Amino acid sequence: MTKVTHVDSGPIGRTLLSFALPVLMTQLLQELYNAADCAVLGHFGGPNALAASGVAGLLLSVLINFFVGFSSGVSAVTAQQFGKGETVRLQRTMTSVFRLVLAAGLLLSAVGVASAGTLLRLLHCPAEVLIPATAYLRICACGVLAQLFYNVAVAVLRSLGDSRGPLLCFIGSVLTNLALDALLVIGLRMGVHGAALATIVSQWLLAALLYLRLRRLGDGFSLDLTGEPLPFRELLGILRIGLPAGMQALFMSISSLVIQTFINRFGADAMAGMTLYAKLEGILYLPSFAYGIALTGFVGQNVGAGRTDRISSAVRLSLRLCWAVAFPLSLAITAAAPLLLRVFSHEPGILFNAREAVQFNLPFYVIYSMNQVYLGAIKGFGKTGWPMLCTLLCYAVFRVVWCLVMIPLFPTMRIVYLSYDISFFLMFALLLPAYRRILGRTDPLTGRKPEGGLR
Repeated sequence: MTKVTHVDSGPIGRTLLSFALPVLMTQLLQELYNAADCAVLGHFGGPNALAASGVAGLLLSVLINFFVGFSSGVSAVTAQQFGKGETVRLQRTMTSVFRLVLAAGLLLSAVGVASAGTLLRLLHCPAEVLIPATAYLRICACGVLAQLFYNVAVAVLRSLGDSRGPLLCFIGSVLTNLALDALLVIGLRMGVHGAALATIVSQWLLAALLYLRLRRLGDGFSLDLTGEPLPFRELLGILRIGLPAGMQALFMSISSLVIQTFINRFGADAMAGMTLYAKLEGILYLPSFAYGIALTGFVGQNVGAGRTDRISSAVRLSLRLCWAVAFPLSLAITAAAPLLLRVFSHEPGILFNAREAVQFNLPFYVIYSMNQVYLGAIKGFGKTGWPMLCTLLCYAVFRVVWCLVMIPLFPTMRIVYLSYDISFFLMFALLLPAYRRILGRTDPLTGRKPEGGLR
């Protein structure tokens, strides 16, 4: 039987860290795998393999990131239901949500396969990159359903206090992916085709393992896709929380696509350089993002149990961790970047672009980490509208407008890098007062919030 954990009691620091640590380890493991995958493609994938996988990966993120964000909204709901002990309602929530995931996954897979070439051309993908990128995108689109399922499954399990199980499942998936990369890309020299096949096989394996774990939750709320769903009115209430969180992730993906069109104009070296930068950035991005997700579950359970007195302490501890861990780690990665980047490529043009991106962005990444703490806490209260609006303004509108205005005046990739740095600070300026307002309007004894306020 899958073990679930209540996080509304016990020492706050130890409970939060024991809950969040497996989440962080999962994301670090994922990034180490992504780095290994990138190194294999960079050395054995053939010409333009890195650029092809990078631009195709951005399009894939648009197809799935809505549900990555949606899952964080759903986890706030399931955490609160679990904290209140509403097991029947929790099971019906899972039935409704996963039926929606299955339908959306089938649709998005079909769209990805059918329109891969068209979507890449809309991004002004260079001719030398278009053919391998199209092949990579079409194969990986066959795994979109698996990606949607495992992202939502992981979010639900973590909201129930099970962060260790997803880590173990992910280890099996990563080992499978690495073995297939060695066989298909290095051994059989299948290039981007082999890398894509290795990816979707491991994704389907991970989805299957997590499905089995959800089926073994016990206590009357195991996943049952044939069970009774929520009444439509209650489902709409969940969608009110999940949809803004999904739109938040979608805005980021779309803005990344638009900015990618600016990057593409600087050529294949700039495209590949940003792909390599993303591998080093992920060492900070994924753990920060994952910690925010873990904090959403922690806050949601404590809100559901009426223990909001524990939330402010957890947030303060989380902010201290940002400065104690994320900040020195960002400086260390920046200093070691010239050596680390050579693991992936020896092309001077690619290395130059990647090194500049690291130097401009990573030293300021502690602000992004702090933003994830506030986002996770706010969503744990069930308030997903404000994070969506902040993301739209800072990470989408500002970055795109900045590049549109500044690149014609100063045609350099440094303008793109600066758009990220400035947006981090703008986001922080909007989230901090919002969090304080929501916390101040919450009764620490009942966990109830008065009507109105930020949505």
